[in-house]
Amino acid sequence: MNQDSFDIEYEGSLILENLEIRGNLKSDKDICLKGIIEGDVHCKACVIINNNALIDGDVYCDRLFIDGKITGNVHVTHRAVLGQHAVIGGHLITESLTVHPEAAISKGLKLKENKIVSK
Repeated sequence: MNQDSFDIEYEGSLILENLEIRGNLKSDKDICLKGIIEGDVHCKACVIINNNALIDGDVYCDRLFIDGKITGNVHVTHRAVLGQHAVIGGHLITESLTVHPEAAISKGLKLKENKIVSK
């Protein structure tokens, strides 16, 4: 995880380094962020936040890959991956977590119970 961006295939929107969005963002498809979003993000798919990227707000998504910064709370339905430079300023709630030792979660972590359906 020692890289500037995640090398992950995604189907959705790319927000480049020189772009800043002010306002809430909603998407049914993946979001790959290299710039800045000032507002909450609601994504029914994957949110990828690369190094030096910022979301100044809360994030609600299905999957999260972060090596940048989120100032607010984060609610991930399934899997969260925190890279070396990842900073979450609020609480993180997720079902599954992979975290680099240098990543930071400021206010706390809650792992949701993984519901396994038996046959």
